[in-house]
Amino acid sequence: MTAHDEFADRIRRTDTMKELLRSLDEEPARLLLRICARYEQTGRPVADHNLQLTGYFGETMLRVLMIAGFIDLVAGGRGALYAYQPTSDGLQFYKRLREAGGL
Repeated sequence: MTAHDEFADRIRRTDTMKELLRSLDEEPARLLLRICARYEQTGRPVADHNLQLTGYFGETMLRVLMIAGFIDLVAGGRGALYAYQPTSDGLQFYKRLREAGGL
């Protein structure tokens, strides 16, 4: 085992790193659920100021969802710099996640 491998293994065993790794999986799913639920309620893209971007990577998770094809960035309109609209894939996963109990 290299020094880097040993170092990485040791930090992965810390509670903080475990929480960080868990967040990498859960935060994008929570964000997709919020965007899709709001979109279903209003029928309009979700303004950036309506999202509570919390956790370690709030804005990064938006980019992850866009690159993965779950949401699209659209013009923000009145009172918002940006707005986000779920794609058809995003809505499909939203429904599946919601049926499975979400997060």
